[in-house]
Amino acid sequence: MAAFTCRECGNSLEEEFRFCPVCGAAHEALGKETQAGISAFEEGEYEEALKLFKSVAEKQPFSAFALRDVGHAAFHLQDFNTALEYYDKALKIHPNLLDVHFNVGLIHMKRGHVTDAMFSFMETLHLTHPLTPGSYYLGLFHTKETLTFQCRLNLGMLFRQRGELEKALEQYQLVLDASPRNVLAMGSLGDCLIALERYDEAIKVYKRALKILPEGEEKLSVQNDLGICYFKKGDLEKAIAEFKAVLKKNPDHVNAIYNLGQVYYHEGLTGRMKDDYEEFVKSSKNAASILFALSKSMVSVAAAGKNRPSGETALIGDSLPMRRIQDLIKRAAASDATVLILGENGTGKELAARSIHQQSGRHDMPFVALACSALSESLLESELFGHEKGSFTGAIGQKIGKFEAANQGSVFLDEIGEISLATQVKLLRVLQEREFERVGGTQTVKVDIRVIAATNRDLKRAIQEGKFREDLFYRLNVIVIEMPPLRDREGDLPLLVKFFLDRLKANRATRFENISPEALKVMQRYRWPGNVRELENVVERIVTLNDDVVIKPEHLPEELTGAPALSPGENVVLLPKAGVLESVEKDMILRVLRESHFNKKQAASRLGISRPTLYQKIRKYGLGVD
Repeated sequence: MAAFTCRECGNSLEEEFRFCPVCGAAHEALGKETQAGISAFEEGEYEEALKLFKSVAEKQPFSAFALRDVGHAAFHLQDFNTALEYYDKALKIHPNLLDVHFNVGLIHMKRGHVTDAMFSFMETLHLTHPLTPGSYYLGLFHTKETLTFQCRLNLGMLFRQRGELEKALEQYQLVLDASPRNVLAMGSLGDCLIALERYDEAIKVYKRALKILPEGEEKLSVQNDLGICYFKKGDLEKAIAEFKAVLKKNPDHVNAIYNLGQVYYHEGLTGRMKDDYEEFVKSSKNAASILFALSKSMVSVAAAGKNRPSGETALIGDSLPMRRIQDLIKRAAASDATVLILGENGTGKELAARSIHQQSGRHDMPFVALACSALSESLLESELFGHEKGSFTGAIGQKIGKFEAANQGSVFLDEIGEISLATQVKLLRVLQEREFERVGGTQTVKVDIRVIAATNRDLKRAIQEGKFREDLFYRLNVIVIEMPPLRDREGDLPLLVKFFLDRLKANRATRFENISPEALKVMQRYRWPGNVRELENVVERIVTLNDDVVIKPEHLPEELTGAPALSPGENVVLLPKAGVLESVEKDMILRVLRESHFNKKQAASRLGISRPTLYQKIRKYGLGVD
């Protein structure tokens, strides 16, 4: 194949290249069909462009550029499966097509595949080269800077989605270092600073953006964000002033109306609100519209409180680890990205999952939970995907699976690390495409679901041992929430005890009100291998077996009073090895079984686990009591 030198940068080229991969200069004469496809593409006639580009690709199956063109047309038609198919073929031939990497990142981003999207944008940044007016990218980019900035802005958004705010800040700051007047980066930077409660820094960023922006909706949006920052900082006067300034310029600004209504509501509908109403009446031609919208806003804010986590889904605790968890849950709830919740048994993984669902836009749709380890492989598939009549012995009718039952809502897959490799393959497809077939069926079922998974296993070790698929791990590992063990939650123990006592008091006759300082000291010295679930069982046992007003040391079970004490400050030290945890769990299960006279139903209830899980652990530890 003949080779020649690029007229722009001197790079050695082959004839098949349409543009120089170093400087982007175009140099290949385009065929008639390709030129017609480009014209159709530039006119927005993407279906015609796709047809023409496919025709070229059939004749030139080894041309990365012909394959890429098909991908671009399919991308603009939002046929992302076709786009990915052709992009993949193009990259296998020519891996340095930066526009292809960028679009692949956008597709993954749209589908919620955060890790894959981040990889594609990082790859795009790695390949970025000086673009020239002669370069041919179907109108996607004009300069190196526009491409670089967009990659970094997208990366910042993805880091924020994962809760890695410091890394997001770094990306936005890199954009601002190169382009100090980039308002989009400023706004994103301000949002991150608010989330980190660095309000003074956020205020400076927003004020700088306001000086740069011309009058218009974008400037009003930034001014509204400034008001939010003042509100969160606690400076209500300045917050009200900013929201009112927005409304004077645009009386129909929905966000400013809602935010001002939120301030009024949380202020308790005081006389100050009445004064502000009168000011609107005097100064605005649209006073009636504003007042009506504000009234609706306050009703909306009040109703929103009903969607906050209830006592059944609330995570009790004010320790630093729990505040971080609660913040992560809020951020996770704002997106539809897959969530992986890690943590020891009894740390509240399902509570966290329910809290995410309850605070999300899907809160009024189904929340469907399934403990994956409690079922055999065949039963698990039937529970997840459903089955058709006659698909196996006992399938006397069609059954709707958990995924289908949760359509428009959320699915919580507990103990995800226990499922078989065969089921993992099928689950991977659900995560990628949101579609599946029922067991024994041929019809594809499509669903719109949010998947939340949980495990107490080390999935990376399971991957090394060949027990868990790496591709499934990366599909799950989008937003990761690691629940802290109770021993790391300094200060939360008395709050939890009081919460459990109040709940028990509401459900049954008991005089217990609180815990004595002496009993609390004993509890704080205990390691709590069963975490919050174990604490709940201990409190319930005390209330059931005793009649008193305050929990005292003599009410505490033997495992607490006779347990080796933690050294000062040792409440944040993890147990050294998994084998120690297993030993403690084995002893606890055996003790509860004996106390329950080997009644499996009662023992499972006291341990806070299902009966199938109890049977599994009995077999695991060879207790010989089943």
